[in-house]
Amino acid sequence: MKKDEVILVGAGGHALSLAEFAAERIRGYLGGSPNSEMPGEYMGTDEALFPLLEQGFPFHIAFIYSGLPRMERRRQLIEIYERAGARFATLIAPSAIVTPRSAIGQGAAIMTGAIINRAKIGNHVVVNSGAIVEHDCSIGDNTFIGPGAVIGGFTAIGKNCFIGLGARIANGLHITDNITVAMGATVTRNLTEPGIYHGPSLKLFVPKS
Repeated sequence: MKKDEVILVGAGGHALSLAEFAAERIRGYLGGSPNSEMPGEYMGTDEALFPLLEQGFPFHIAFIYSGLPRMERRRQLIEIYERAGARFATLIAPSAIVTPRSAIGQGAAIMTGAIINRAKIGNHVVVNSGAIVEHDCSIGDNTFIGPGAVIGGFTAIGKNCFIGLGARIANGLHITDNITVAMGATVTRNLTEPGIYHGPSLKLFVPKS
């Protein structure tokens, strides 16, 4: 095992985006089937976790979601690896800007062109391409900030949230756990009930479980 090598968990679009700037670190990947576009070795399904743990590899959860943009499945996958005792690697694109007084959690991904300005980013958070997280924000574990989204200063976003592409979150707001903000939405009030918020009036849609 070489220094800084990592095993990706997932081989879809997000994993391929990570490979754009971290290909030299990717020792291999786990997934349902091989993907010829992925760098590194296909190492099997999640059942290969335990042999890889014994070899000392750190992991990075590169699976985002399937179906509705909700983060439960990703959270469940993270918990499987946590219970197994996995270590997690944080991946930060060279073109991202992370200011010195920012804090980045384990297993987070800060993607190409993202800006983190004196903010606290939780474990397994994804701040996607071109997104901005402004000063004094906190982003809870396993939250996804979509490409081009802007999070205003002093905003607190909870765990397992999904902030869609191009969304705008005004300064000083609180968004509770397990909330999805739809693509392009503008949020100017606190969101305190879990569900999916969409449209100009941020209508709440609570999907059936």
